[in-house]
Amino acid sequence: MRANRVILSSLLLFAPTLLVAQTPDTATLRGRVLDPSKALVGGVSVSVRNTSTGLTRTVTSDAHGEFAVEALPVSGEYDVTTMKDGFAAGHLEHVQLAGGSTARVDIRLDVSAASSTVTVEGAAQDVNLTEPSSGIRLSFQQIEETPLLNRRITFLPLLNAANRPAINQGDIFMNQNLFTTNGGGRRQQAYVVDGANGNDSWGRQTIFTNIPEDAVAEMSVLTQSFSAEYGSSTGSVVNLVTRSGTDKLHGSVTELYRPTQGEASLAGFTAASVTSGNQVTSDQLAQTAATLSGKLLKNDPTYFFFAGEWGQQRRTSPVLSAIDPVNFIGHYRDLLGSLRLDRQFSPSNNAFLRIGSDGFYDTNPNGIVGGQTLPSVARTFHRKTYTVEAGDTAILSPHIVNNARVQFQLGSPITEFDPVSLATQYSMAIAGGPTYTAGTSQSALLMNRQYGVDETLSMVFGKHQIAAGGDWLLAHTGGNSKEFGGPYFLGRFVFNTCPAQSGLTAAQLITYCETTWLNNFANVASYTQGFGNPSYTVNDNLFAVFAQDNYHLSRKLTLNLGVRYEDQTFTDQRTNFAPRVGFLYDPFGNGGTVVRGGFGMYYSQVVDNSQANYVLSGPGYINYTATPGQPGFPTSFGAAPLSSLASGVSVPGRTLYIRPGNSAYLDQFFPTSTLVNYPSKLLNPYSEQYDFGVEQKLTSRTILDIDYVGTHQLHGIRPLDVDAPTSFIRTAQNQTRSAAAANCTRPYWVYYYKQEGLTCTAPSAASTQPQYATIQSDVNNGYVHYDSLNVNLKHNFGTRGMLLASYVWSHTIDNVDPDTTAQNPNDALQTGAAEKGNAIYDQRNRGVVSGYYVAPLKIQMGGILTLGGGLPYNLVTGTTNSGDTGGTTDRPVINGVVVGRDTGRGTPIYSFDPFLAREFSIFERVKLNLRAEAFNAANHANYVGFINTYGNGAAPATLGKPSGAGLTAQLPARELQFEARVSF
Repeated sequence: MRANRVILSSLLLFAPTLLVAQTPDTATLRGRVLDPSKALVGGVSVSVRNTSTGLTRTVTSDAHGEFAVEALPVSGEYDVTTMKDGFAAGHLEHVQLAGGSTARVDIRLDVSAASSTVTVEGAAQDVNLTEPSSGIRLSFQQIEETPLLNRRITFLPLLNAANRPAINQGDIFMNQNLFTTNGGGRRQQAYVVDGANGNDSWGRQTIFTNIPEDAVAEMSVLTQSFSAEYGSSTGSVVNLVTRSGTDKLHGSVTELYRPTQGEASLAGFTAASVTSGNQVTSDQLAQTAATLSGKLLKNDPTYFFFAGEWGQQRRTSPVLSAIDPVNFIGHYRDLLGSLRLDRQFSPSNNAFLRIGSDGFYDTNPNGIVGGQTLPSVARTFHRKTYTVEAGDTAILSPHIVNNARVQFQLGSPITEFDPVSLATQYSMAIAGGPTYTAGTSQSALLMNRQYGVDETLSMVFGKHQIAAGGDWLLAHTGGNSKEFGGPYFLGRFVFNTCPAQSGLTAAQLITYCETTWLNNFANVASYTQGFGNPSYTVNDNLFAVFAQDNYHLSRKLTLNLGVRYEDQTFTDQRTNFAPRVGFLYDPFGNGGTVVRGGFGMYYSQVVDNSQANYVLSGPGYINYTATPGQPGFPTSFGAAPLSSLASGVSVPGRTLYIRPGNSAYLDQFFPTSTLVNYPSKLLNPYSEQYDFGVEQKLTSRTILDIDYVGTHQLHGIRPLDVDAPTSFIRTAQNQTRSAAAANCTRPYWVYYYKQEGLTCTAPSAASTQPQYATIQSDVNNGYVHYDSLNVNLKHNFGTRGMLLASYVWSHTIDNVDPDTTAQNPNDALQTGAAEKGNAIYDQRNRGVVSGYYVAPLKIQMGGILTLGGGLPYNLVTGTTNSGDTGGTTDRPVINGVVVGRDTGRGTPIYSFDPFLAREFSIFERVKLNLRAEAFNAANHANYVGFINTYGNGAAPATLGKPSGAGLTAQLPARELQFEARVSF
């Protein structure tokens, strides 16, 4: 009998979204079978085979002609085969699935060989027909072809214009890209690696254990309408799937070099005028990477994939001190490793084990040394993290799949700062110049142990695609001190400003200040030292349960209905219910146009290292500052550090940072009932997100995606003076109130003097005053309003390449910037409408074009073009007009009113990062790839920090100029990277 065939009309969705019918590292193949009359056909055998590993799954279409093959590993390609008596055997090859997505397949059976055709619609860049989520999906090839500075995968989310770099918001010493999304803070991105938690609960600074670029099979960056499976984030979700081994042995060795020749210097300084260690004069990198993968044993279905990466970087920061002039070399070393084992126990059961490590150190983190800051201030930063994850996928029945993940994560240390030489610190400002600093005793050793379990049960019942499950994470964190800004264990002397001297040149003045002025004890302005136990420990449980139903009402309409409950024991909130609803409508039923929308609530985690503030700045730890004549001020340089405080000595008023809802403990030190706005609970911030969009197939290879996204975030955390003095209303410039006058109006001070029967006066060596000058706490009164128009254009060149053009117009308004430094208001009693203004990361326009193309002669070319508007900055007077020292940041009066937050606007940002590559065949299976990359090829000075001191009079000429040329004030200057890779 002549073999009959079928027509496979496939609509394959490889959406850049997370669908809850499977974990983020698996995919589902869902479809229906029709006969020549378009009637649904049951009893058809559908087999799906992974061509890389041989994994085969077989299901049978039900009475309605529908079928689903769930929990398919996304590594490799699949062949789809259909069988039924009386009809032809059908075959579809090269189906590639995406993590967390569903591919929809229509199979049309036919008994006529003459009419056999196969048409495939909706390949990897096709219209999303399943979920309202939006974002980008990057395949291994796209990742491999994208120019990445230092080959760091945390730069990849920036290809979506909805994500913005957060270099001016702290933590650049992490040596990873930090970014913000949809008005959320830089600590609000959620990393998911192979279906398990990838976040560091201690600080949420970046991914817990970084992954070598060569080990990433795909990355999805979701910016809106996540399913109920995901929580602890008000930003984006970064879903990573690591690579698995195949039947064949493969390997590679890569050498990367970034020379000093050809690089450009950061703008705004020379080697003779540097003011900080972030103003580097050279930056050199050498990196080696290797991979090896295959089958562990010839006849055993166990596969392995190993990737390793080792790098060394040298950054030069000139030190201009007259005492110790030198070119200080900051050494950065990192070592990454990833090993994955996959085992197929049966067609219905497979498991994996992944082991990852990430360790690095930096001898000049955050540019500590440089300018007038001597090498004796240097602290080496260490971070070593390890992850062990095991996963199991079991097909319990044709319609029920169980996915389980267990994980242990160790940060040992998660953060460590080791002073090169423990010593008392000396700090002195030089008139008209930089600040001289020598010595430090600020150290820190902090650890993090995380134990996690994730469980998802997926079910398909008719038109319902249901998932239910939960996750639990125990984070045991803490240690000694905190990262930057920890106690001065051996003390710190701050000198009066060294004044200009008549007849001395700038260089001679520096010599005079660093010798004569510095050696005179009478020039000391204050002394600071910490006493007590600087250690803390947090045991934080984060757990959640969820349920999600993707209800396929018809071929044209899908409803996405979900709910999530999550809890964090570190906070005091127990009502974190998060509904998620959405829809997706295909009005013409042909997959060419899709209308979608969604609404959801999302709670964020409060980082565990908040406890460091509560312990080291609480009343139980003495961290004081004394001026000459006050108790605790040393009698000489040699008397520091003080070994102890004399019994009964009352040190000068201290600044406290207290935990919300802790009155039972704090009332032994002072009555919290006297405070203003002191919260009774520490709450989790949450956001309400809503979006509506249209996705249109312009051609068979071109997709246009347009979305409106809005976010309203509430309960944002801000540090606030809860013992604030009365408001000081300024209507003209140069209006000031002394700190003494302000302090006398503080509620606790009023209570204290009333209890003592005294009158509050200006403090002196003999006067009595409260122990606490400023009392701050974390208050949940922050809010964010974010509106954006997101446009993404995707074009697929087939085997020759791809193009992604992403543009976002947005406006972010808030009353405090999430997860940033320097958040004090102008008036601690006026934090609502008075503080409403642009967010510090309110970049109105941002566009990114990325891609690659294989030209004739096998020449590969492409890169990234980034265009963006300027960032806001906050205008300040530079003085404490209100008298609330440490509790406010005073803004200037312009036209009779205090100017609003972040009203300054910086300069535009643009960068072009091209690459050129060519592959050569050495032997039959051995290839050599040579590659050259340039970053910021045009060497445009992209500033993110600006001089914001307006003063109390006319605006100075320097207002709005770049605040410095360092790595924290501008994006990198031109860099060149060269790479050679041998693979087999």
